[in-house]
Amino acid sequence: MDDRQARLEAARQRALIISERVRERADEGIRKIIQTYRAALDFEDRLEDLAIAPEAWAYIVQAQIDPKLVFAHPDLLQAHPQTSLHYRGIATLSLKRVQLMAGPVKSWEDGAFRRPPDSIKCLSVARVYNAVISVIITGADGWTLQNGYRNILATIGITQDGVLRNLVGQEGEVAVKERITDWLAKNDAVPTKVHGSTTFIGAAEEVRMVYGSEPDIKFENRTGGEWQIIATVEIKSGTDPAGALERLGAIQKSFEQTPPRSLNFAVLGVVTPEMRRRLDEMNVARDFLLYRILNDERAWDDFIRELFHHTLRLI
Repeated sequence: MDDRQARLEAARQRALIISERVRERADEGIRKIIQTYRAALDFEDRLEDLAIAPEAWAYIVQAQIDPKLVFAHPDLLQAHPQTSLHYRGIATLSLKRVQLMAGPVKSWEDGAFRRPPDSIKCLSVARVYNAVISVIITGADGWTLQNGYRNILATIGITQDGVLRNLVGQEGEVAVKERITDWLAKNDAVPTKVHGSTTFIGAAEEVRMVYGSEPDIKFENRTGGEWQIIATVEIKSGTDPAGALERLGAIQKSFEQTPPRSLNFAVLGVVTPEMRRRLDEMNVARDFLLYRILNDERAWDDFIRELFHHTLRLI
């Protein structure tokens, strides 16, 4: 499977997962919770406190739309934190952006909270949602509640895509480590002994491979009774170009902590032109594309030869 086919298959899998998430209709269940909430909500008496623009409020009242289906109220959020998805969706805000402006709400929407959030936190979150929703309403020509519902579905899809990107990053690291472990176990020419996250390599056990973080994989040689790093591998398998330079910065930080003679390798989900320029300036012996080494046997063999033959001199 070449790089293009691998990316196409990844796109297919992502589309299936996102479509399934949308089909779950979580938004409809949450909407019903809001619709059946019976306690009085004092929107009109505290528009400024709730960051609701008077023009947006007047429009909703004139359109005879139930305000609690449009604007967030801290009382309702505290009683049912999962309704954050509804208002965040109408506002088309990402989880990360809400966290930066008001605090994390992922556990609210996942139902993973141990106790309801306090009223101050709920007010802070409601103000962020309402300020953005107000702009959406006043900036649109003939805004309708259906427009808001479409925003929710779009936000669910975008949120799920972000979750998948993070998951791809985690799974990529695990996949590379597992495949190296499997290759060593099947290679009779390279004796190994595994102790937890550490694998001793060679009959004399003078080389060891350690799975960890910063770096993800390090190879050490025993010299004079002490272990010294001779090579490292950093795995950053995220495919979002927007975060590429951030991931590269993490790699650079890790490599700067290795000895000058260490050979440092990178396995990457994507390489942008700016990344390529910076990689060429960094202490990177060589870099590899994740999809290539996991889906193309020739690329995998090249990766293994680089590590275990040219660098470690074990095969």
